[in-house]
Amino acid sequence: MADLTGYTGRYTAGSTKRATADSCAVMNDVQSIVLTGYERSAEQSVIEKWMRNGKENGRVKLPRELGTGSMDDYEVRGYPFRSAGVLFRCGDENSLITIYVKKNPARDQDHDLTQLMRIAQRRFAEMFTCKLGAPPSS
Repeated sequence: MADLTGYTGRYTAGSTKRATADSCAVMNDVQSIVLTGYERSAEQSVIEKWMRNGKENGRVKLPRELGTGSMDDYEVRGYPFRSAGVLFRCGDENSLITIYVKKNPARDQDHDLTQLMRIAQRRFAEMFTCKLGAPPSS
């Protein structure tokens, strides 16, 4: 956690379930440190809206083999985050994963987020017993 975010203090972790998605947050008493979320079945419009909400000046596209998505700068409750969001195929579904990490200027967080997204997709496919496939269908 400290290498990725630069945060070395105490933190707690927890998950939440919503009607269409699940999320997990690692936080301290003041702010979130890492946030993740996924949707098993998502529309193209969801990733398009997510990308519109990010700050364009720091936008970097994720590698195409991961799906449709980007890495962007975000503010969460006034704190700066670097984030990645991608729409990808898993079995017959277009699925979505988002990852937000507290900004750490000492790290290449784009590299970190790309690697975390690869791991998250692999674990997603294992968890839902689906095969990662071609980029999402429109």
